Amino acid sequence: VPEALDEVVAGCEADGVRVRRIAVDYASHSAQVESIHDQLLEALAEVRPRPPKVPFFSTGDGRWVHDDSLDAGYWYRNLRQPVRFGAAVEALAEQGHRVFVESSSHPVLTSSIEEVLDTTGGVVAGTLRRDDGDLDRVYASAAQLWTAGVPIDWTGAFHGTTPRRIPLPTYAFQHQRFWPTTTLPRAGTETPVTERPPTEKPLAERLADRPEEDRLAALLDLVRDEAAAALGETEPSLTPDAAFFEAGFNSLRATELRNRLSGRTGLKLPATLVFDFVTPQMLAEHLLDQLTTESTA
Repeated sequence: VPEALDEVVAGCEADGVRVRRIAVDYASHSAQVESIHDQLLEALAEVRPRPPKVPFFSTGDGRWVHDDSLDAGYWYRNLRQPVRFGAAVEALAEQGHRVFVESSSHPVLTSSIEEVLDTTGGVVAGTLRRDDGDLDRVYASAAQLWTAGVPIDWTGAFHGTTPRRIPLPTYAFQHQRFWPTTTLPRAGTETPVTERPPTEKPLAERLADRPEEDRLAALLDLVRDEAAAALGETEPSLTPDAAFFEAGFNSLRATELRNRLSGRTGLKLPATLVFDFVTPQMLAEHLLDQLTTESTA
């Protein structure tokens, strides 16, 4: 009933819960689907299923599908029954799968997958993004996997070129570009890395001897800097009390911010981090508490 949904949306918004209406004529995965049972079976009657050529794990049945059971009845049940997405990810993780890639025009499930994998660990990435769907975006997504330790065959990406390694700082970038300034070597040669910058001390050690107010200020700057990077800004625009999701953040950017902060702080942060601490000030205070607890443990 639309009126009942209006009440739910209003209540969520009043409580600060993110909510969004989806423009559909009926509620999938509910009793409303039963009214189109016969039409669906008739429309799909000519479907002739075959065993999948690509490994297929059903989020409806919670199992690997190896046979020709994906008939009209299956797709009706798929629309009528609950989507057991979390349970499917858990089952795959229990079987040893640790790399998940969402192949879509825009990732909407990556944060949910990361939330499921919080206890087991794993790597999650997308492919394309809204308004960012070219080959460079695909390569950037592949690079995200590669930097997380996933082996990537770059042969196709570098076809017709002579790639080489160049030295980069080992410490976290401060939103500066580090372009090589030396003359490029001849094709087929590689420039040896002779000097490396000193490795920076862990953040907790660098903050340990500073007064609490200075530590909080430093962490607030860190949160605002990384939030700016997640938003694609060169300078932080978020004020300490600005709500992330009112400043352009979505679930994808929330995940990116969480991953950036995990890398900078060395903390294991939950996938719901930005949903739980909704402003830079609240998030900085949480990070200070976590770092203090870790350093005294």
